[in-house]
Amino acid sequence: MLRNSARAVAAIFAASLAVSTARCGDLLGDRPLMSMRLRANECDTHETWTATFKAIAANPGCCDEIWFSTGVGAPPLEWHRQRAEILAKAVKDVKASGIAPSLQFQATIGHGDSFVTAEMCAMKTWTGWTDWKGLEDRFCNCPRQTAFLQYLRDVSAIYAKLGFSALWIDDDLRIAYHKPADSRGRRSGCFCATCIAAFNAETGGNWTRDTLAAAVETNDEVHARWREFSVQSIALVAKAIAEVFASISPDTMMAFQSASGTEANDQVAEVLKELHKATGRPVGCRPGGSFYYDDNPNIVVQKSINAAALRGRIGDPAYIKVWTPEIESWPRTYYSRSSQGVLAEGFAALMYGFNSVSFFVSNSAMEPPSLYAEAMWKPLAEASSVLRGYAKAIDGCTPVGFTMPPEKKIGVRNMAIPVISGIGRSAGALTKDEIAKNANLMTSADVQEFRDRLDKRAGGLPAVVKSPFMGLMQAHVDKRGALRCVALMNLRIADQGPVRLLLRGVPKNWESAVWHEMRREPVAIKLKRTKDGTYATIPSVGAWNGGYLSGAEAVLGNAGTKEK
Repeated sequence: MLRNSARAVAAIFAASLAVSTARCGDLLGDRPLMSMRLRANECDTHETWTATFKAIAANPGCCDEIWFSTGVGAPPLEWHRQRAEILAKAVKDVKASGIAPSLQFQATIGHGDSFVTAEMCAMKTWTGWTDWKGLEDRFCNCPRQTAFLQYLRDVSAIYAKLGFSALWIDDDLRIAYHKPADSRGRRSGCFCATCIAAFNAETGGNWTRDTLAAAVETNDEVHARWREFSVQSIALVAKAIAEVFASISPDTMMAFQSASGTEANDQVAEVLKELHKATGRPVGCRPGGSFYYDDNPNIVVQKSINAAALRGRIGDPAYIKVWTPEIESWPRTYYSRSSQGVLAEGFAALMYGFNSVSFFVSNSAMEPPSLYAEAMWKPLAEASSVLRGYAKAIDGCTPVGFTMPPEKKIGVRNMAIPVISGIGRSAGALTKDEIAKNANLMTSADVQEFRDRLDKRAGGLPAVVKSPFMGLMQAHVDKRGALRCVALMNLRIADQGPVRLLLRGVPKNWESAVWHEMRREPVAIKLKRTKDGTYATIPSVGAWNGGYLSGAEAVLGNAGTKEK
């Protein structure tokens, strides 16, 4: 039997290291596991790109995909042509290093007038986004303007020739929150003359801006039809971009950086459906929004949970291949966020329903690339074996847990109660009283009684924590119901342990197990099989850190060493 010996741990570590240094596509087909999103200014010249790439290449494993950027606003097409020349060199560099080059279409409608200047929107001759009061954004764009859609096609044609792995459309493609225009709530959408005329043509109406705004606010039927029309408006933008890429670079996966709130459900679903329809290929989705600092660590974990819930709300169509979270800081200075903070958010995202992670944590206008290399990309590289290993372990598996509204705060999850967010197999619903429990006010005995009671009510969970532990716990099972792995996230600012687990459905070939924790060496764990289930004890989980327990056979393969 494999024992917790130096020889065994060395073999486990070697196998994990092989996973961390694998090139893009080696683990999960053609789906990158760790993506790094860059700002436009990080490769605005050959010199800045060289410095940025040197810092990334010095930390192999920190990413296997890089998202370049088209920049913001509506600059002249010649600006995009010059930028494409620089990116052509960057694409060649990353491909040669085994990293997938992708592109973020960073501006469609536009976030708001404060994000850009007149110089950055020199090409804009068309009508801007207009609210129900008639206020027109100077630099944001109406999605139904013929000249605007043609500009997007022309820009797409310039970049599509570079052969990107994926094209990510930014989350400014939405029907609300384009400031200073007031387009929120029931009055979301563009109320310019073009849009109102198109709406009248589709519905046979005779609306003016004032009468339509009043009806949308008070009449449910009109509001529903107007919202459907507005969502179709942004789908036209996605279609314009996707069709060009499909004709020039058909292997480029189309993807959408969406918001994750419940108000975004129909917008996200329609854009993704249009991207799939235009290309006939699987697409990607990156939900997110807000929470860019470490000042409240639980909030960034909650962000991943809320974003994962979108997957369930829009129906989880099979043609969405990549689900990756927005792990971001702002303005991406050294003091904005720590590597540990973004790692915790990324690990939690995998626990609750994502199948890859993306990071937007650098900005060469703020800090030198060498600082990001040391403070951010090096720690990401060090943790990559665990992130990749966990993603591989849960691939094709199902999380099991209790259901509750995902927008609720961390709450009951703090007690290592398994709760599914968007996808998974339900063990039953938690009651309002159970959701309202406050672990901060409970004794360890009270918490254990609560865990055991829920376990009994569910008829036996795949995993139950049997010792004091403040944090998250999630188990994944395969299609046959056999346990694949158990993940833990320590939400305290101190190490916790030992953590005792009761496991069920443990495969017979699990002669022992392995605990994999980010930025720590793996630990071989003895298993004790009893009539109640199988027990495993993890010696320690680091402060604000995460890891997963899986069978030694599944991880070690030929690299494993058995001792009789």
